[in-house]
Amino acid sequence: MLKKCRRQRWKIGIIIVFAPLLSAQEKMEFSIQDAQNYAIEHNYDIKNARLSIKVADKQRWEVTAAGLPQIEATAQYMKYIDLPTQLIPGEAFGAPAGTLLEANFGLPHNANYGISVSQLIFSGSYLVGLRASTIYQQLSKLSAHSTEQNVRETIAQTCYLILTAEENRRVLQQSYENLQKTHTEISAMFKEGFVEETDVKQLRISLSGLENSIFTLDRQVEISYQLLKMQLGVDFQTEVALNENLTDQLKKINIESRLDREFVLAENVSFRLLKTQEKLADLNVKNEMVSFLPSFAAFAQTSQNAMRLEFNIFDGAEKWYPTTLVGVEMTWPIFSGGAKVFRMQKAKAELQQAELSRKQAEQGLQLSYNQARLGLQSAHKKFSNTQESRNLAKDIYEINLIKYKEGIVSSLDLIQSHNQYLQSESEYLNAVSEVLNAQNTLDKLLDSE
Repeated sequence: MLKKCRRQRWKIGIIIVFAPLLSAQEKMEFSIQDAQNYAIEHNYDIKNARLSIKVADKQRWEVTAAGLPQIEATAQYMKYIDLPTQLIPGEAFGAPAGTLLEANFGLPHNANYGISVSQLIFSGSYLVGLRASTIYQQLSKLSAHSTEQNVRETIAQTCYLILTAEENRRVLQQSYENLQKTHTEISAMFKEGFVEETDVKQLRISLSGLENSIFTLDRQVEISYQLLKMQLGVDFQTEVALNENLTDQLKKINIESRLDREFVLAENVSFRLLKTQEKLADLNVKNEMVSFLPSFAAFAQTSQNAMRLEFNIFDGAEKWYPTTLVGVEMTWPIFSGGAKVFRMQKAKAELQQAELSRKQAEQGLQLSYNQARLGLQSAHKKFSNTQESRNLAKDIYEINLIKYKEGIVSSLDLIQSHNQYLQSESEYLNAVSEVLNAQNTLDKLLDSE
């Protein structure tokens, strides 16, 4: 019993020692770039996109295999319960003219086995399909890259949302603590009769408003982190944290270098996707055209046949009868009720649709680039203005706080300047978020990998 207790204490001790390590392993910290790189390997959409590449590759090999030699082996055994009956003219065997005699041909036990080989010599549809399968694989790779771009963009947007909310929460918490200190001081002055009770109540109202705002931001941060976990491809139970802040991101902003980069439409992934889809539509037209051509195939076949009165198929002394043949086959569809003509017309219309989509995308992507470029310039200008306004509003509030304690301004003026400061902080943080997101949008359009 004593040994058992010691073993239990030993196990408990091991758990206590390693528990901090286990909990530490469950926490994941990322920079925004690290989060993007992690998502590239674990995001569910990206995993599906990469599986689509594998599917396209196997489909290409499946199409290729149709043009390789096809070998097939067969084996069959048949036992006639009733032998087939044939009717023959009776006069051939001395019977009266007009009579029919019944005769059974064949033996009750029959078996055969053989092997056949066929090789496609020419098929227009096969050649076009082979080319289409290669382009489809390229389309899958481009689609996967587009998915990676979208994931990088959404990861960055979510991280900016989290950092903005955390910074806003920090500002409100600091403001709450400062206002709480002022409230304590004013409450003491009220007890001494130096200020009115309404001053204390107005500060209490402002504190309550800050408490509600902080609570709302806490929930927003929590939900945003859950969204980030889903985008990263990690369980909700795993603790995730960002090891950067908005200040770190502001240091990375380089407006001039982005505005100086040239937008090359032909290298844009979305445009390349549409061009590839147009190629597939063109190949579909060609496939319908070559369907009017004949196809040729060569084949060879050899087989062994056995016919027995008794079931002795595996008796090596009995004889098997061989059959061997070679040949060439031509298949030429001549008339199909006009279905081929209509399919070709349909394919041509779909090609025209693909061409129009590509032309529309040319203008749309150029317009998106121009809007993103102007949006980044506008967001940066707004950021500079709100940064200055925030600093001024903070100075005004701090001056009014001193004046209020000296009895120069009223509590209403103090609360008004405090609210103005919080409003300017909110506008500043929104401007920072707009700059980062505008930069993120432009980076996606300029990505040409």
